Amino acid sequence: MKTIFLAAFCAALTVPSFAQHPTAEAPGDKHRTTHLANPPVAGISEAEAVAVLDLVNQDEIAFAQKAVEKSKNEEVLAFARQMIVDHGENRRKLGEIGIQPANGELSNKLRDKHLGISRKLDRAEGSDFDRAYIGAMVDGHNGLLEKIDKKLAPAAKTAALATHVQDTRPVVEAHLEHARRIKRGLGTK
Repeated sequence: MKTIFLAAFCAALTVPSFAQHPTAEAPGDKHRTTHLANPPVAGISEAEAVAVLDLVNQDEIAFAQKAVEKSKNEEVLAFARQMIVDHGENRRKLGEIGIQPANGELSNKLRDKHLGISRKLDRAEGSDFDRAYIGAMVDGHNGLLEKIDKKLAPAAKTAALATHVQDTRPVVEAHLEHARRIKRGLGTK
């Protein structure tokens, strides 16, 4: 019995290290595909999903406040006021869930994109502002629907966040359709 154990032990010592580690490659084997023993989970955490939703709410309110200050178009003004109300309410409800937001790659990219939109809105005036604001609303709400479906809903593991995301989606769809109607009415320059 000792001989079998000793033989097995010695054999184990002679096995190359690449055969023992799931991500190691054999020397000179540059075409071999490696697989992680525990691959990273695709998607985002609940905390980042909350950060994304909170960021969207904050920035939609900020963009709408700019519209209230700069626009003279009644449709744009009514839409902006509705964004302030709806995104304020969504933000309040999100805060009641009690999940602390944590920024990640998605929320950081979104923050950078929103900064560019804010700068563009700051520079625009008159009907150019209206088109820029409503265009940003169409693009933003369309993008948010995609994020809800592909990132936020799958990340929602707790019942409260899953319900919040589910309840948010039809409101975002309604905002998108409203913004599209206004955009058609504004035409292009």
